[in-house]
Amino acid sequence: MLQIILFWFKTKAAKAARKILSSEFKKNEIEDILKGYWSRYIVLRRDIEKQPTFGGTVMVHLAGMSTAFYNELIKRGASDTQTTQYFYDIAWKVYKIMGRFSWNLTRLKYRNNSKRLAYATELFRAFPFNSPSYKWKNIPQADDSVCFNCTKCPVAEYFETKGLSEFCVKTWCALDFPLANMWNAKLERTNTIAGGAIVCDFKWKPNN
Repeated sequence: MLQIILFWFKTKAAKAARKILSSEFKKNEIEDILKGYWSRYIVLRRDIEKQPTFGGTVMVHLAGMSTAFYNELIKRGASDTQTTQYFYDIAWKVYKIMGRFSWNLTRLKYRNNSKRLAYATELFRAFPFNSPSYKWKNIPQADDSVCFNCTKCPVAEYFETKGLSEFCVKTWCALDFPLANMWNAKLERTNTIAGGAIVCDFKWKPNN
C-alpha cells in the first residue's frame, strides 16, 4: 500500500513539476531532474524509519522525496530561494487535491461552514497526520474557531536531520495557509516546530 500511495504522489508531483519548471528548464532538463531526484530519494529511503502509524510513514517518505528534490535542484545550480519556490508551487498542486477531497467529504455530513471546517481538520488528523506519529492537543474556543496544537511532527524532525528546517517552514508549513482559504477559512499561526518552537499552534477561523 505504501508503494501505491507514493507512486500516486510521484505521478502527481511529476505532472506538476513539468508545468512549474517549464518556464526555466528545457523539457529534457526537467526529465533529468525528475529522474535525478527520484534516484536521490531511493538512497534516502534506506534510512527512513517506519513510523507508529501508516500515515506518519507516508509523510516522512514524502519529506524524503522533498529533500531529494531540493538537493537535485541545488546541485543543478538553482538558488535556495528558487528551489523553495519551485517546490512550494509544485507541492501546492498536489496538496490541494488532498484538501479538496477532504473538503468535499465534509459536505456529505454538514452544510454549516464552521462544522465543515472542524470536520475537515478532523479528517486530516485522522489520516495522514494521525497520532501517535503526530501528537495533537485540542484547545476549546468560545466561538466557532477550531484551535489545536501539534506537539510532535515527524516531518519537522526529519527535515531537521537534513538541515532543512527553514525549507520545511517555507513549504510544508506554509501550505496550510492556502489550504485554509480552500476550506473557506483563515489560519492564524504564530509558531511551528520546524521553526524552532515547542508546538505548532493552529487556529482556524471560518469565514462568515
